[in-house]
Amino acid sequence: MRCPCLSQQTYELCCGPFINGTARPQTPEQLMRSRYTAYTQANMEYIGATMQGQAAKGFDPEQMRLWAQSVEWLGLEVIQAPKAQATRGIVEFIARYRLNGEVHQIHEVSEFARLNGGTRWYYITGKAPKVERNAPCPCGSGKKYKRCCGLSK
Repeated sequence: MRCPCLSQQTYELCCGPFINGTARPQTPEQLMRSRYTAYTQANMEYIGATMQGQAAKGFDPEQMRLWAQSVEWLGLEVIQAPKAQATRGIVEFIARYRLNGEVHQIHEVSEFARLNGGTRWYYITGKAPKVERNAPCPCGSGKKYKRCCGLSK
């Protein structure tokens, strides 16, 4: 079975070992991909275990499980995943899903860290990337940001 993170690998060779606990992600990108895959499975135990700090504040596993089960996951696109520093790394991605027949996306720049001198990566925070007014809208409409999602800003 192809991995839901769209890495072109099988689940058993990609995210499966991380989610089932037989291996740990060695890079922020691997952790981000495995978290996306866990969302496709509504596996909030894995999601909760892979976050710390700001990201973990207010995390409601049951509410997130219900939401993850209510959507159809369409795919993941990694925009950039620069080589991580020793204890910090970022990954910019777009995760697409369908809810009530409408396609949506989560476009985020996620920050990952190894905490307290540890070797394990954690998701610690994420934010929407800054979009210039005249850039194409990240929602995929084909319009400029200022004429689309930027109208409400």
